[in-house]
Amino acid sequence: MEAVQLQLSSEKKSLLARIKQLEDALQEMQQNMDTAKQQAVEAEKLAADAAQAQANSEALEGMKKDMEERDAELATVRAEMEKLKEFNEQQREELKGAEARYQQLLKSTAMQSMANLGGSGQISAAAPQRQSVAPTRVGAKLATNRNVFIQIVGSGGVGKTSLLEVLIKDHDPSQLQKFHEQRPNLMTHHQIQMGERLLKLLDCSGNSRAQHLVKEWFSRSIWVCVVYDMSSPKSLEQALELSKEVSAAGAKLILFGNKYNIEHGQTAQVDVMAAKDAAVRNEGIAVESSALVEAVRLALSATEEAEGLDPQTGQVGLDGLSPDGNTRSSISAAIDSVKSWFGAADRQGGRSGNQGVLRPSLKGTKAMKASCREGDVNADLRPVQELQDSESAVTCIAFGQERLHKAYILLATASKDGTVIIYRCYRTEMEIAYLADQDFPQDDDAQAGAPPADHSNIAVHSRLVGHARAITSIFFNLLEDQLVTTSIDKSVRFWNIDSGEMLKVFTDSSPVPVAAFLPFNPQVFVAANSNAVLRLVNVQNGMVLQKLKVETEVRALKFDDTGLFLLAGTKSGSIHVLEASDSSTLKFKFKVQLARGGVTCICFVNAAYGQPPCLLVNTSDSSATIIDCTYGPPAGVLTNLAVRHRVRVAHSLLPLKCCSSPSGQGYLISGSEDKEVYIYLLAKGTNYKLQYLKHHQVPVIAVATNLQDTLLASADSLGRIVLWRRMDFSHIPD
Repeated sequence: MEAVQLQLSSEKKSLLARIKQLEDALQEMQQNMDTAKQQAVEAEKLAADAAQAQANSEALEGMKKDMEERDAELATVRAEMEKLKEFNEQQREELKGAEARYQQLLKSTAMQSMANLGGSGQISAAAPQRQSVAPTRVGAKLATNRNVFIQIVGSGGVGKTSLLEVLIKDHDPSQLQKFHEQRPNLMTHHQIQMGERLLKLLDCSGNSRAQHLVKEWFSRSIWVCVVYDMSSPKSLEQALELSKEVSAAGAKLILFGNKYNIEHGQTAQVDVMAAKDAAVRNEGIAVESSALVEAVRLALSATEEAEGLDPQTGQVGLDGLSPDGNTRSSISAAIDSVKSWFGAADRQGGRSGNQGVLRPSLKGTKAMKASCREGDVNADLRPVQELQDSESAVTCIAFGQERLHKAYILLATASKDGTVIIYRCYRTEMEIAYLADQDFPQDDDAQAGAPPADHSNIAVHSRLVGHARAITSIFFNLLEDQLVTTSIDKSVRFWNIDSGEMLKVFTDSSPVPVAAFLPFNPQVFVAANSNAVLRLVNVQNGMVLQKLKVETEVRALKFDDTGLFLLAGTKSGSIHVLEASDSSTLKFKFKVQLARGGVTCICFVNAAYGQPPCLLVNTSDSSATIIDCTYGPPAGVLTNLAVRHRVRVAHSLLPLKCCSSPSGQGYLISGSEDKEVYIYLLAKGTNYKLQYLKHHQVPVIAVATNLQDTLLASADSLGRIVLWRRMDFSHIPD
């Protein structure tokens, strides 16, 4: 029993241990289960959070997308609002412009109706009444410096000259013979008596090569009558383009539709309303008629209206001359407009008097800039090229065809041995950058358009062979397709510039020192000979129209900028002033004794920077003289020459030449017998400061600057021609 009891006790202990072990395992399993439950809860919670985050993220993305769409819609609405504002503003401006044009059209129509009350053949009788009280004036917009009342322009074949012929026949038939004599001229001045008024009209050719000359007169004319043929749409297109330039030049516009062809059976093919609208846009008047008197009547009517608005402002008389004795009636504004064509407006507005002569036209190098002396305004003015054909002295040089070709200009040179060479001087990149394509409508010289392959930028254009002795003067004709030369060999010769062919020869009984075209009649030139005789010669037939005896030999001739007064410098140092009373007659006005030495060159400089127009005159008493020109009274008439200042130039023997540069406030440039190019500053307050250009080894006889004021040529007594340019260092950092 004890054994059984012991066995049972042992088994009990084993069972108790087993139970304890099972209880511990159960407790551990319970703990594990609790942990697993907690982990499951946490996992469930995490899963719920992740799902919520995903849902939130998707919702956020949706909101962002919605906001972007709304932003885009808002931007679209804003853009539409801006467009609506712009359109509204544009509509308001158009409405304002339309209203102004409508008012101007009403005014123009009213003026035309009032003018027509006087009848088709007579000027209104009321007009002359004011004439008896005081000289008739025009309003402030019809500015001074305008010595033509009406300039008549338009393309070829629109009937300008025929219209003028009828006007003269009806109102001043005594001028008909003169009209027919001058009809072939490119530009012709007519003074026509209209009732008690003497009106100055300028009839201009439609020759396309002469258009730059015609346009120069826009700024010298009070009214410009642009004529078009109502049966020719092309003529209207050209008239509309001219109208813009007329307005830009400050002249008053009359857009005249010639109805002659319509009245003789042809069909009207132009948009008359477009013409009227263009006239109003340019503050002008549109008229359609077959009688030019309608345009004259409108101009007179508008002039009188301008008087009535402000009788104190207008200062230009109806005879086309300025009544201000101190303000000449001239073409200064026209020259300024040509200068601006080449960028001179920037030159005047942006360059001070100490900037130096010439505009920059060639990019300089770092070495060049480093070699420039501080404060020397001419340190960057460099000789860039030398030309030499022989060792015969160069006596004359002249630039030409500057408004005909974009790629190049011409330089004509003449020598003591009778040789004449014309060079092509190709423009630099900077010079071309100053220009615009529309400035060269006739530029069709493709063959000569590219510079030579040797990069010299100079090429011989033509050689003119024929003179046996020294050339004394050279100049281009009005269209610049011919060169005129005078010589010791007693001849005046005309040459074709391109071929070098001699076209005409006019001989004299003695050497011919100088000649010049009459500005308003390119068919007539005036030539001086060594017997002290001035002759006016018809180019077409060689007929001598007039002879004038001078006290001594004339060696220099120059017309002023009005084209009405000829300045003749003599061997004895005097200057005679002659008036071109018509297109084929000169008459003496007065004489000024200038110096002891003979006059060798006269250069005319237009009024600028508060200075009056002046002459630059070389005389062989070692001086150059600046002479002020005084106009009026009477208005527009050159009445006096007064010495402003004399400067020293080494000059006693040779026929030295001078020229001017408009850089800064103007420079006098002269050759000299001491081998240097003299440059005097003309600006006020500079005391005529002298500068030199040193390069020549012998006397410098002739100098010339181009119209663009970027190139200076100087020529010496050994046949060498030096071309000077101002370097530009703006691209090189300091």
